[in-house]
Parts: sequence; structure tokens; C-alpha cells
Amino acid sequence: MRMIKQALDFSWGIRCVWLRYFDVFRKGLVYGLVTTLTEPLLYLLSFGIGMGSLIGNLHVHGITVTYRQFVFAGILAQTVLFQGFFEAAYGSFIRMYYQKIFQSISTTPITLSEVLWGELLWDASKGSFAAAGVLLIGSITGDFSPWGALLCLPLCFVFAFLFAAMGLWVASISQTIEQISYPQYLVVFPMFLFCGVFYPIDQLPHALQVFAWVLPLTSVLSLARTLTLGFPFEPQSVVIFTAWLIVLVMASRRSMVRRLVK
Repeated sequence: MRMIKQALDFSWGIRCVWLRYFDVFRKGLVYGLVTTLTEPLLYLLSFGIGMGSLIGNLHVHGITVTYRQFVFAGILAQTVLFQGFFEAAYGSFIRMYYQKIFQSISTTPITLSEVLWGELLWDASKGSFAAAGVLLIGSITGDFSPWGALLCLPLCFVFAFLFAAMGLWVASISQTIEQISYPQYLVVFPMFLFCGVFYPIDQLPHALQVFAWVLPLTSVLSLARTLTLGFPFEPQSVVIFTAWLIVLVMASRRSMVRRLVK
């Protein structure tokens, strides 16, 4: 019974933190919707429709898809990457360093551990919310399998959770908000450009293909395209993704605790 009570208290603390962030988001709902959905929609329109009309069909893994379908799935993965990472990296840094929200909440009955889990869950929620918009559009236009898109939605939350953990770790090691730009340009943008968002990675030289598979976004793309477009399942994507998820969640929480507890 004691363990059950501790688990309920722990989940209550996390829920309070998540609801606090949700209330802030709700009060600026229009701003939140615009900043969350505009970017993926612009990518969809420019690359999916603009480039798609020029390129036509692609033959990938023995399956023929339109370029628009291929890019739709790529933008889905890019959305959870950008939304999860940037909300955690910049958002948590501001909440920790400038607003002192982490420290303030942890002076209440809510513990620092619950604050950090609530932070990660909120960041992942924002990423999956934006991904839901992409999945809905792809299903309406017929570019995604509706059932595949439905199955992909809970996975998008897990995808965003990984990138939120990456963002939280970056925030924990950055002394100034400007230092977040280093991993942004050296890690996040290379993933965006080389992991297959806009083209199949088998078009790259072998060394770059290996580099792309080491990065977590390639695994996310592989799993997303398997569900939404029917691409063959690649088992290594689950192994790589799971390894990154465990390492980043543990590293981000440990590093943030060291940063806050002095």
C-alpha cells in the first residue's frame, strides 16, 4: 500500500506540473497554435506540393510513392524533432534560468524529479500535438494510411519525448541561452538535412549513410514511414531509437539535477 501511495503521489506531482504548462499554453492558445503548426504546414506546402509536382514518383524499398507522400512522412518526423527539441531546450532554459520556475515549484510539495518528468512530458505533448496536425492532413489528402496514421500518433509522443530529452540535456549544460545554438547547428540541423526527410538516404555515399543511421531521426523516419506509407520494417531502427531514448532521458535528468542542486 505504501508503494502504491508513493506512486500516486508521484504521478499527482507530475500531473500538476503538466497542467501548469498546459494552462499557460491555453491562455495564449492562438499564439501557441500558430507557432506550433505554421512551420510544418509551410514545409508541407513548399516541398510536398511545390517540389512534389516537379519530382513525381519515387521508388524506395521496392515501393512506389509520390514525392509528396514521402515528404509528408519526413515532415512528420521533422515536426517532432523541432517541436520536442526547441520547446525543451529554449523553453526549459528560460523556465530554469530566467523565470526560476523549476526552483519555485520544487519548494512546494512537488519534488524536482516530478518537475523534470512533467517538463519532459509537456515538451513531448507539444511535439505530438503538432505531429497530430500533420497526420490529420496526410490522412485527409490520402497520402497516409488512416489506420497507419492512427497507430503512429502514440509513437509520435515517444519520438517527441526523445528529442525533448535531448533538448533538456542541452539546456542543462548551456551556461547562456546563446550556447544552445551550438547543438542546434551541429546536431539538430544535420539530422534535418541528412537523415532522409527530403530524400532516401541510400542516395548518400556509404559513409554518410552510416552517419545518418547513427543519428536518432533516421530511426524515427523509418518507423514513421513503415506505419504511414507501408515501407518495410527495419529492425535496427527500434534498437537505435531505444538506445538513444534511454541514454538521453537518463543524461538529461541527471545533468539537470546537478545543475539545479548545488
